[in-house]
Amino acid sequence: MGKRKRKHYKAQAASSVSLAPLGGDHGTGTPAAMAGKVLKPILNDEGRNPNNIGRLVTECQLSRMEFLSMRQYQAGMEIRDAWSGVEKLSSGGELKEQVDSTPKPDATIAIQMDAQSRLVNAMKAVPPETRDIVEHVCWHNLPLIRMGKGSRYYKRQSELQVALELVANHMRF
Repeated sequence: MGKRKRKHYKAQAASSVSLAPLGGDHGTGTPAAMAGKVLKPILNDEGRNPNNIGRLVTECQLSRMEFLSMRQYQAGMEIRDAWSGVEKLSSGGELKEQVDSTPKPDATIAIQMDAQSRLVNAMKAVPPETRDIVEHVCWHNLPLIRMGKGSRYYKRQSELQVALELVANHMRF
């Protein structure tokens, strides 16, 4: 029997069709500027993006946690919103928007007290040993994986679930 000839095939270049990157001003694009943010298209009323424009949106870590129940998610969002209300006051958000001919310090203090009270009420049911986890995820919007990997991650995950369940019971969600 004679030798068989091998057929040699040329590798074909894979052709792919990719969409043009979303336009718009997205900042510097450095890793620090993009941390915790997602580029999303801006859709019109018909659900299309005719101008191919996008915006950077801060990604909420609570929405990425699929292991949370609806009650736990709502409790986490309440804590996050209460913390955001307190943080807004440091920049003067609501206070700067009010236009008065005479300053009324009582109104300013009332707004600050309302924001602080909401945060205190939301955090009241959080056990002291799990407060750091709740602050890490709900206040600072950081991923839970940064608190530990492996078995420690699952321990922290269950501790977060218990803390948010206690908050949900307290808030009557």
